[in-house]
Amino acid sequence: MRKVYFIAILLLFTTNLYSKEFLNTILHLNFGGMYSFVSGGGILNEEKNKINDHFTSSKINHYSTAYCFTLDVAPMKPILLGLEEHAIKFGVRGVYRFHFMQQEVRSEGVEYKGNVLNYDSWMVGPVIHYAPFISPSSIDYEYTALGGFTFYALFGRIDGDLTAFPAIREAGGTVGNSSSKISGYKIDFGVGAEISVCSINFGVNLYYSMINYKMKEPVYSVDKRKGTLNEGCIELYFGIPVEFIIKPIIKRF
Repeated sequence: MRKVYFIAILLLFTTNLYSKEFLNTILHLNFGGMYSFVSGGGILNEEKNKINDHFTSSKINHYSTAYCFTLDVAPMKPILLGLEEHAIKFGVRGVYRFHFMQQEVRSEGVEYKGNVLNYDSWMVGPVIHYAPFISPSSIDYEYTALGGFTFYALFGRIDGDLTAFPAIREAGGTVGNSSSKISGYKIDFGVGAEISVCSINFGVNLYYSMINYKMKEPVYSVDKRKGTLNEGCIELYFGIPVEFIIKPIIKRF
């Protein structure tokens, strides 16, 4: 029993003082939610034209929400910058999201709303983790940071379903064919900020998305199957960091 206590105390005082934080991790598992402001032609223009023909004095709003899962793989050790005051890490980010593009129409004091577009996106691309403030974490000149920034660019595919004119359908209007499969690709450019609190990471991402889509069925018209959407997005998340494997220092003795 004394031997067990001795080993436990030895590990306690000789193990590198890593913390579950921003800098010294090989994986970042993040879960969150996204809200975006949608703009662009194509789907939005066709929706607005049809709504204005059906309602009088209408106020139209489109926005998107999503549930997000993000995995950063960054197995390399940090690169120190300057006089050991900053550090960066390079990695790869993979993202999977469930998206819901909503429509809200207010006309004569009554609000109508529903989903215009539901789709999933799979994306991957490079990510940079930047810690502007670092501090020593062990006698072996290891460094730690409780927060930092991320910069990333992602590319991927989308697949989903278009359910056009939800406000008009809710109001009892006739719209004809309103459903189609939709596919395409998506590009994200973003920056994020993250901080570690009690072994959990909390963060926010701000990014721009460009979506290039193609509809299988001509819901609006034959020549309106393709188009683009632009989104300005804000994403809030919490994450579980996975640390570097700590070397068995007890072997030194």
